[in-house]
Amino acid sequence: MPTIINNLKTRLTTKVTAMLLAALCVALLAIGYTLWLSWQLEGAAAAINDSGSLRMRAWKIAALLNQTNQDRSFTPQQLAEVKTIQQQFEITLAELRKGDPQRPLFLPRQRQIQQQLTILERTWQQQFVPFLSNVQQYKHLNPQQAQIWLTQTNLFVEQIYQTVNLIEEEYARQTFWLRSSQMMLIFMAFIGTLVMIILLNLMIIRPVNSLHQGIQQMYNGDFSVRLTIEGEDEFAQLSAGFNAMANQLQQLYNNLEQRVNEKTESIAKKNRYLSVLYDFSQKLNQHHSLEELSRHFLQRLMLEFNATGGSVRLIDKTANKIYSVVDEGIPPSLSQQMQCQQLGSCFCTKAAEQAKTAINNLNQHFSPHFSHCLAAGFKMVLAIPIQTADKNQGIFNLHFSEEREISAEEILLLETLGQQLGIAIDNQRLTGKEKELAVFEERNLVAQGLHDSIVQSLSFLNIQLQLLQTAVKQQNNQQINTIIPLLQTGVQQGYEDLRELMSNFRSRYDDSQLEVAINAIIRRFSEQTNIPVTLKLDNLGKPLANNERLQILFIIQEALSNIRKHAQAKHININIINHADVDILINDDGIGFNPEEVQSSHHQHIGLKIMAERAKRINAQLDIESTPMIGTTIKLHLSQNQRQNA
Repeated sequence: MPTIINNLKTRLTTKVTAMLLAALCVALLAIGYTLWLSWQLEGAAAAINDSGSLRMRAWKIAALLNQTNQDRSFTPQQLAEVKTIQQQFEITLAELRKGDPQRPLFLPRQRQIQQQLTILERTWQQQFVPFLSNVQQYKHLNPQQAQIWLTQTNLFVEQIYQTVNLIEEEYARQTFWLRSSQMMLIFMAFIGTLVMIILLNLMIIRPVNSLHQGIQQMYNGDFSVRLTIEGEDEFAQLSAGFNAMANQLQQLYNNLEQRVNEKTESIAKKNRYLSVLYDFSQKLNQHHSLEELSRHFLQRLMLEFNATGGSVRLIDKTANKIYSVVDEGIPPSLSQQMQCQQLGSCFCTKAAEQAKTAINNLNQHFSPHFSHCLAAGFKMVLAIPIQTADKNQGIFNLHFSEEREISAEEILLLETLGQQLGIAIDNQRLTGKEKELAVFEERNLVAQGLHDSIVQSLSFLNIQLQLLQTAVKQQNNQQINTIIPLLQTGVQQGYEDLRELMSNFRSRYDDSQLEVAINAIIRRFSEQTNIPVTLKLDNLGKPLANNERLQILFIIQEALSNIRKHAQAKHININIINHADVDILINDDGIGFNPEEVQSSHHQHIGLKIMAERAKRINAQLDIESTPMIGTTIKLHLSQNQRQNA
């Protein structure tokens, strides 16, 4: 509680509030005093009026008593009027004694005025009331009594006049004090305003000006400015805060150049790291072999970190070993030891096994495990894991001939580069597997093509040769003459099939236009068979992706090959529409076939199977419709949702 009271005493708001409340109290007292004086003056004025009415009523009673007839008797009306005036006189006299706040009516409380009023009341009660009672009782007044009444009335009126004069004197005195209080109020207002201005200037304006000057000096670069702290109010606290801020700014300004240099160096370092990351990201996927990739990575990294030597080693999980891919700057003896090691057998292989970054200053942590590195002249070895999100692939090492400090930013950069190398190795392995898969698929298609054409032709020739051998032994010339043309036809058919296969294998479909590639296939087909082909191509849609274009061309080529071998067609129509969807229609007027028989297990046609597999590769739908002795129609539909971006 004392703390709260002390805080309130020192607060500026408390001081200003107390000052305003004091000024308000003084103003209210002065205004209240003037209002009280005005009220008293109004009451005194009413008292003067009522006192004057007493004189008037006294004279009126005297005048009524002198208005008698010849026998000096009073009429009832005169007596009633006298009674009424007497009652009004007594009421007015009583009101002067008691006062009336509602009018207002106040008789001044001065002792002399109160004594004079007491004399009036006593005179009225002792002299006038008994006399008027006699008059009311006897209703007659002789001249001697009238003269006495007139004399007494003069004396009584003189007393009333003295009372009125006393009241008027008091009224004048109160009027003087009212005017004086009003002048005093004006003077107090002037003095109070002046005092308020001075106090506000001392408590608010001067501290604000001082603070403004300090801010202006600081704005102009003068951070040595300090404000004088006076008291413990809000401005004192504000001044203390300003001084603390000035101290901080002065320290910051003094260290600004150093901080700018440090920040510039930090930004330059980060820019260098970003440049290194960008350079590595750009170059890692441009190499064709794992060794070339790893060597370029290692050479660039050694140059960046001023390393004496380095190596890239990958893990063989099946054998629980780690083998070296490339090394640079490593002596032959050490390189030989690093070619293939057991995981966990040394410092580096433990780091590879745990997939954690490891730094070892060999002079500080000497161990027999590091003797080969020490013998090679290295004093520091750095092991960084090569890994992807779900796979630990190995480590790369940096060897330094001198000890150096590796910062946390450099460790983060090296670990990021290790992740990029791991991704590049994964991509290269996936690319290799993809190429192997593509070669395997193409070999499968080649095998299917050979089986469907060359193998069947050779099988036919083998059967005919066996029949020819039997006919020769039996000397059956008629059968010999029949078999020899069949052999010639079979050899010619096999030759044409082999020639077509060789032509297909040597064909390369690059990014040329679709129409040019299709026309090349049709031209070769027409040269071999002399069968006319009509092509209609509506190619208003977006370009086909490379894989889509390649598979479509192979499907068309396979369809024409089947027509050449089996259809005995005289004309072929090819209609290709490339809009949102891709639709291909190949129609011939050959002998046709029974689709159910061809699709059965005993008569499955390899060429149709090859076309179906190629359509499946691009998520297209292949339909074949054929009617014996009428012809065959092949439909290929590639929907917009299944199309790839070119």
